[in-house]
Amino acid sequence: MAAVPPDPSFGEVPGFLATLEGVRIYAQLKPDADGLGELVRLQAAARALAPRARPVSPGRLHLTLIHFGKAGEAYTRLADATGVSRAEFGRALRVYLAATEAALPDHDFLLPAVGLAGFGVNGTTLAVEFRSTHELEDIHAALYSVLLEFLVACGVPDPGAYAADDPALAFSAVLRPHISILHGFRLPVGAALPPVTAAPMRLTPLPVLYRT
Repeated sequence: MAAVPPDPSFGEVPGFLATLEGVRIYAQLKPDADGLGELVRLQAAARALAPRARPVSPGRLHLTLIHFGKAGEAYTRLADATGVSRAEFGRALRVYLAATEAALPDHDFLLPAVGLAGFGVNGTTLAVEFRSTHELEDIHAALYSVLLEFLVACGVPDPGAYAADDPALAFSAVLRPHISILHGFRLPVGAALPPVTAAPMRLTPLPVLYRT
């Protein structure tokens, strides 16, 4: 599966950090057209119960396997914590990107939705939750291992603890497959969440590096 390749200057040119601005990294699965239609339907039905909730745009609906976040911000936090140089970070990042890409399969997944649930610190992000599979759990374990190796390469002595405390990596250790559809959702008292469709949703792995 081909990703947008990192700039060849990563880890080689002293001023390479500027190339990280606008770079986001995460391993994700994207729904097909039928799945997208189901997500939009659920989004509209739930928003009818809470009109002030903010919908996730259709183009951003995805299931995250591992969230790395903004590369520039990740470097700033790691440099503060370990003193890792920009060149060392760049070399570790290139290895991380290649290993993450290699860990993703080249086939689609069919995952059944189990219902709507609240996610996030306050539980106000409404998401469609999916039943995981043994294969998906194994892939997540491999992706998490790659993430820990990246942190070690950046000088982190206890990568698991660092990830748990990092704002971008805090939920990376455990896979709870879901697709967020609404932010700021609060279910009115006495209301019931809309039911999900029983048919499995087809999801496709996507590249890991994006520029905004």
